[in-house]
Amino acid sequence: MALAALSACTSCREARPAGDLSGARIGVLTNLAQHTELPELFPDAEFLRYEELPSMCLALRSRKIDAMVCLEPGLDNLLARNPAFRELSVLPVRDSSAVAFSPGDDHMVALFNEFFADMAEDGRLDAMRANWFGPDAPHAFYEAEGGAGEPLRVGIELGQSGLTVMEDGEETGFEPELMRRFGDAVGRPVQFVEMTSTGMIPALMSGRVDALVDAITPTRDRSSSVLFSDPYYICNLHLVALDPDAHVRSHPWRAIQENLFEDGRGRLILKGLGVTLLIVFFSIFLGSILGILLCRMRNSRRLGLRKAGHAWCEFIEGVPVVVLLLFMFYVVFATSTLGAIVVAIITYSLHFSAGACEAFLGGIKAVPRGQYEAGLALGFNHWESLRYVVIPQATRQILMQFKGKSVALIENTAIVGFIAIQDLTKVTDIIRSQTYNSLIPLVVVGVLYFLLARLICLGIEKLEDVLLKK
Repeated sequence: MALAALSACTSCREARPAGDLSGARIGVLTNLAQHTELPELFPDAEFLRYEELPSMCLALRSRKIDAMVCLEPGLDNLLARNPAFRELSVLPVRDSSAVAFSPGDDHMVALFNEFFADMAEDGRLDAMRANWFGPDAPHAFYEAEGGAGEPLRVGIELGQSGLTVMEDGEETGFEPELMRRFGDAVGRPVQFVEMTSTGMIPALMSGRVDALVDAITPTRDRSSSVLFSDPYYICNLHLVALDPDAHVRSHPWRAIQENLFEDGRGRLILKGLGVTLLIVFFSIFLGSILGILLCRMRNSRRLGLRKAGHAWCEFIEGVPVVVLLLFMFYVVFATSTLGAIVVAIITYSLHFSAGACEAFLGGIKAVPRGQYEAGLALGFNHWESLRYVVIPQATRQILMQFKGKSVALIENTAIVGFIAIQDLTKVTDIIRSQTYNSLIPLVVVGVLYFLLARLICLGIEKLEDVLLKK
């Protein structure tokens, strides 16, 4: 019943021939499930995979691709924001979207399917579609009733499908309203967790979220890992290309206003910058303390401590930061109540500790051993010789290496969006998903990262001047 009503209310445009795309470069999103059907439609085309829709739009505007495949939801908004784009054809391929639940959560799947069937039968589904889709859709925000039950944590990704967007700091769109209505139906307030598609399944499997909505197509392979509800949206795929007859004049100031000042986007950037600063400074502080402890271990007279310190540094420096971050969040702290920012600080502190240890050791080794032996001859013990003789002379070398490690840490924090943290890079992705403009947000985030790195470098240089004057 629900599927019949859903298919009936799905708007399909009259298909037009796609034209000759032999040898064309066609962009598709990596999470699109129709990886086998599309090459059959265009056997001579080259398909290029993109992680996000804004990047694919930029590739089309810069003519790195000749066309791109888009889902029907949000297509009107995409074409309105990109006057140089035109719909080339409606493809004879359909996509369905369903809610993903964790394995064993059959009860929630049954509850959602029953709720959705009622929505389709009493006309609320048609009203939701009219509210969110079409050029004149009002986009009225649905106020959830809330409930006294345990929060229903729902993982989402903004702007990738047109089913979910962010307006005035609130998750809105077809998917958020659907899940808020479901939360009201089961008496549980909905808590949205914004994340990347890469981290969605690990978050669901580890219990970080209870459900996922991201235009996820239920396939046989995916069904072996998670449980899917009945499809809540069925639509065609559309082929979009540049309009050769379009002559669109760019207005830089208008683009800057839209990307930085409208809909609270400036505040969003400042908030993301604050999160990045918090992670960077706490990670440097805690990582430095751990680095000193590791340095003492590696200079210890005990063989076991020296080997343990060396093994730790080798391991941490040999593991990519993104792998370590995902492992800490989805495995080590999977059942912990610690927030994502705290887990990120712990992870980056551990990673920075190895680099700080190497900086301390490198500075100490730069001082001739005769200086250490002179300290012993003056009556100092091992640690006193290091503290009063070696370390003051090693300060310059230590701070030079420490500066480089700190800048590298700042650059590495750009990946914390993988664990649902809205840092500087992540909020830029959110803005790009809203405006379909990549140039201005990326320039702004690049400048802010540069200024942050310069701030750290100037601080360390000032510290160097103070210490060397003593």
